[in-house]
Amino acid sequence: MKNVLQPGVKALALLLGLSFWLPAVAAAPSKLDLQLTPITEHGAVVKMHVKLTLAHPDVKAGAPLLNMPTELVSTPTAAYNAKQLHAVDAKGTLPLTAKDLPADDSGRYRNYLARRASVGDVTVTYSAAPRKVDASTRNGPLFDLRQQQGGIMGAGVYFLALPVGSQPYQLKVHWDLSQMPKGARGVWSRGEGTQQKIAPAEYLRFSFYAAGTLKSVPKDGSGDFVVYWLNKPPFDMPKLAEQSSRFYHYMAHFFGDKRSYRVFARANPYPAGGGTALAGSFMFGYGPNGQTIASGSQLLLAHEMTHTWPTFNKEGEPHAETAWYTEGTAEFYSLLGALRSGALTQAQYLAQINDRAQAYYGNPFVHLTNAQAGKLFWRDARAQTVPYGRGFMYLMRLNEQLKAKTAGKVSVDSLVLDIWHRQQRGETVGIADWKAMLKQYLGEAAINDFNNMVAGKLIAPTTTAFDCLKAVEGSERPFDLGYDVMRLAQINQLRPDSNAAKAGLKDGDEVLSYTPLAKLKADPKQLMHIVVKRSGKTLHFTYLPRSPEVKAWQWHTIAGAKCHFG
Repeated sequence: MKNVLQPGVKALALLLGLSFWLPAVAAAPSKLDLQLTPITEHGAVVKMHVKLTLAHPDVKAGAPLLNMPTELVSTPTAAYNAKQLHAVDAKGTLPLTAKDLPADDSGRYRNYLARRASVGDVTVTYSAAPRKVDASTRNGPLFDLRQQQGGIMGAGVYFLALPVGSQPYQLKVHWDLSQMPKGARGVWSRGEGTQQKIAPAEYLRFSFYAAGTLKSVPKDGSGDFVVYWLNKPPFDMPKLAEQSSRFYHYMAHFFGDKRSYRVFARANPYPAGGGTALAGSFMFGYGPNGQTIASGSQLLLAHEMTHTWPTFNKEGEPHAETAWYTEGTAEFYSLLGALRSGALTQAQYLAQINDRAQAYYGNPFVHLTNAQAGKLFWRDARAQTVPYGRGFMYLMRLNEQLKAKTAGKVSVDSLVLDIWHRQQRGETVGIADWKAMLKQYLGEAAINDFNNMVAGKLIAPTTTAFDCLKAVEGSERPFDLGYDVMRLAQINQLRPDSNAAKAGLKDGDEVLSYTPLAKLKADPKQLMHIVVKRSGKTLHFTYLPRSPEVKAWQWHTIAGAKCHFG
């Protein structure tokens, strides 16, 4: 969701897949060497040992040597105390003191201060145990480090304490797999085995790591697009890898980008899934029966891979104010790119854009401003999806306005590619630049539309889309489970006014079985049949997981019309 701003803002930026724009430097960056050693007992990884070597950090007494989040977007980390980090320099032991920073909207960070000035190179060693999770664990960003089929998989966010600052380093990541089974592989988002890259230290934190007897497509891990997993999934992983590869290569060609990309998949013990995009990579989780998101693993991966490209990178702009672009473009191009690459049929595309329209109009937070929604992002999953739906609907409308004004010569493609190319030349682009482009092509009316979107005004689509789809106004009853959709194994955050509460469910009920969410969302008349355990008793409940009617639009195909999706 990451640039080099305050720690919490950094975390959000990289989570959205933002690349690093490095300033030109006169001297070669300092070296930062990271050695990772998975420690095993009885065939299972019990901890990840870290050896971090910094070349002449020259830290003054009382200044921070290292930093790490203790909690990020509701996900806990290893959160070391000062005694768990052992630092040594040319003078011997370098004592550290831990100091917690004030919390921000995304989480909490901790600095590790040097109690004396450092001398020469500094080596710091520490270890993190994998996070213990079970069927009741709340679903969330895939930051934590977890055991998987005799191996380990997770993000640096969870276990890496790293140097403070935005300066670039000569990063080197290598593995000691001496305790792992024969044939074990160690992979970083950057690639397998020993890898190097010039980037800020934060690049290491917002990357994925996996070690063990990994399976992959391609089998040898070669090429510019690789999918890795440890557990055997309950779906066709090679087929998913092929579909995702096709989408990725189309999008990379569209943006003129040749960087490599890696996907990591891991199993969840709870009946939910989802994904997180970090530096040049993506990890998705799936439930015991292959659950990810309602639209499936393919479009989940497409959304997250799209985060590789479109984003704003103007320093200081709050995540809540730019998420409509980051998430909106990911929604827009995950569908349009899948259609253009042949991964979706036109009928499937129509169904997906209508699903997104339904989610947008049915969101109870649809009228919040961007800033208001942002304050609730990490407390309510419904608020977190506001920029997804709002950005998608705004871009769908804008695309048709641009095409109509310029006789098809300019579209959202034009604006998004212009931003990308400017950023590759080292420019920073933000909201003011977006508004300048709107005014250039559409005049002051487009600025008003933008301001209305930011203010939470309901977005009505243009009459037609892509020359072959017609928007029809109507009403619908939005899907409403009634409780926290991020923790499906237990009833939590039950809303008193929901049909779930009226049916008799209570917070703390252990969920034994329920009607699949995809089935519930697909049919507005489908009842939820849920079985829970409460105080040792098994109870059955039935209710309609819908809220009251709202105004909405859906697209329909215009008979005989030819679509222009290019």
